[in-house]
Amino acid sequence: MKKIILGIFLLFTSSVVANTLSEIRQSGTIRVGVFEAQPPFSKFEDGKFQGFEVTLAEALSKDIFGGKAGKVEFVPVKASERLKVLEENKVDMVLATFTITNERKQVVDFTTPYFAVNIGVLTRAGDRIKTVSDLHGKPIIAETGTTGEAYFRKEGFEIVNCATANECYKMLKDGKGIGYATDNLIVLAYAVIDSDTEVNIKNLGVSDFLGIAVSKGNKDLLEFLNGELVKLSKNGFMKKTYDETIEPYYKGTAEKKYFLLDDLYSLF
Repeated sequence: MKKIILGIFLLFTSSVVANTLSEIRQSGTIRVGVFEAQPPFSKFEDGKFQGFEVTLAEALSKDIFGGKAGKVEFVPVKASERLKVLEENKVDMVLATFTITNERKQVVDFTTPYFAVNIGVLTRAGDRIKTVSDLHGKPIIAETGTTGEAYFRKEGFEIVNCATANECYKMLKDGKGIGYATDNLIVLAYAVIDSDTEVNIKNLGVSDFLGIAVSKGNKDLLEFLNGELVKLSKNGFMKKTYDETIEPYYKGTAEKKYFLLDDLYSLF
């Protein structure tokens, strides 16, 4: 009986152990957790994923498999699921505007950051919100488990939670909160496509950094991705991809010098 129980335990634990870089190469597939409705970083449209982070994932995959056949399997995730899908080995890495925090680093490992962001707040233009003081005493909409939620909760605001960026945006339009708080590039995108919204609060707190997350202790994969990010930055990939995916979306309202980290990678 003890042997049976031990066998079941080992079977269960082995099923949630992260795939190593070697195992990923052998399988011919790398599974990447991405958002399916968060342009211009990632979106699912016309039967495929596209966007800045999707293009980055494809470039990383190309070098993971080298000249051998290999593919990327994009796995849609919600903001609140990004840690869980790694812990349960449902993906090999998460590339979904994932802000690096000390709390999250206790659960997963992050690469060197590839993007800098601050918290911004999307509001309805008719509400004439100009500063944080205009928000006081009113509920803030934020995705569960995000830095936007953490910031405003710490400041004592009432939080109305949502699961995805689109859901948050719709809740704002429906009047369920005074503002939607998350990474500034995300809320700036909605202000571009909807003139009835605006982002006057663009840079709350200190800068946060986006990184690629892998399962805790997956050292070989982490080191490979770090090396790739340096290489991609130095060969101009980041700037080129920004110009092709992000610049057109924001119509020149988001200057890449505030978001890209090429100066950081030049030190390596």
